[in-house]
Amino acid sequence: MTDTILAPVMWVVAWIMNLIHKVLAFVGMSDGPGPAWVVAILGLTVVVRLLVLPLYNRQIRSSRQMQILQPEIKKIQKKYKGKRDQVSLRRQQEELQALYRKHGTSQFASCLPMLVQMPILFSLYRVLYAFPAIAEGKRGALGPITKQIATDFENSTVFGAPLSSSFRVAEDAGSAATNVRIVAAVLVLFMSVTMFFTQRQLTMKNMPDSAMDSSNPMFRTQKIMMYGMPVVYLFMGSVFQIGVLVYWVAGNIWNMGQQAWFIRHNPTPGSQAYREREKRLREKRRREGLSGDEIAQLEAEEARKNGGQRVQPLSKERAKKAGIRPGDSLVSPHPADRDADESGEQEEASESAEVRGKDGLTDAERARKRYERRQAERARSRAKQANRKKRAQQNQKKRNF
Repeated sequence: MTDTILAPVMWVVAWIMNLIHKVLAFVGMSDGPGPAWVVAILGLTVVVRLLVLPLYNRQIRSSRQMQILQPEIKKIQKKYKGKRDQVSLRRQQEELQALYRKHGTSQFASCLPMLVQMPILFSLYRVLYAFPAIAEGKRGALGPITKQIATDFENSTVFGAPLSSSFRVAEDAGSAATNVRIVAAVLVLFMSVTMFFTQRQLTMKNMPDSAMDSSNPMFRTQKIMMYGMPVVYLFMGSVFQIGVLVYWVAGNIWNMGQQAWFIRHNPTPGSQAYREREKRLREKRRREGLSGDEIAQLEAEEARKNGGQRVQPLSKERAKKAGIRPGDSLVSPHPADRDADESGEQEEASESAEVRGKDGLTDAERARKRYERRQAERARSRAKQANRKKRAQQNQKKRNF
């Protein structure tokens, strides 16, 4: 049943691996058993990661935007705190959805790369699982994978561990059982460590300080993933074949490097990575000979693009009186750096600064009106149904007489 559902993806995975193997053989690597099949799995990793790169970029941007919106999300949640009736819960959800639409983000965009890669991962598992049966003639060819190719793959190893063997069935590898257990254990451990550092990098370095609060559901989820996923990997790793573990480890290394690049060049405003980037840019601009006012002007423009408030740079005399040294940032704090539980006066000021449309309403107010209009329509519909039922009962009584 599983192979029937995954058959198209398994066929594509088999063709990609075989094509990469043929290219490697063409450039001089062994066409039979050997390291070319290990490199083919690494090549499959690169192909898959390049295919999901647009989704990954969307995931990072969506996660970044969700972190920036945390103060506004907290304000909506605080507004409906303690209200558990259906009307309040629905209004809260509608206001949150309006906020997500306004900023072009979604709660589920961060899951897209994982959802795309899971079928590929399980298809690779089923392809490698089928290799022994194909090599023994118990099963027909799988796409380009013939009996001879499957036999060559079966005889390919990673430090003496066959690619199609796993920790759980290491005894099937005969004399190589010890190598299988050692290699599998090392790969699983390395996989868990890389996963931990990837999640830690995303959580501790690229989250705004205002979002790193135990009351923030997103922060709690990230911490659970940071500590929980490596543990899950430790248990799952014993099931997967050496070839799948090679694919998974290579993918984690790719993710770690890709994420490090993204965080370095496009960090979330208010995060540690953002402050480090601002410091690097400031030092670079000083080396280029820019004055303190010019640096402040550039930082103000960048803050405006990131959603912060633009502050006019001060003259040298005014800056000196204010105690600001040349080159210090004159940019106002980003919304992500502000505390969600501000005083009532600050909340009123922020509410008055909300963007209003041509109808004079904000997105939240417009969502509330839509909800109230739908509620009124439903009430009218229920009243009409009640009237029709009442008339039908009256007519029935008249007929009985």
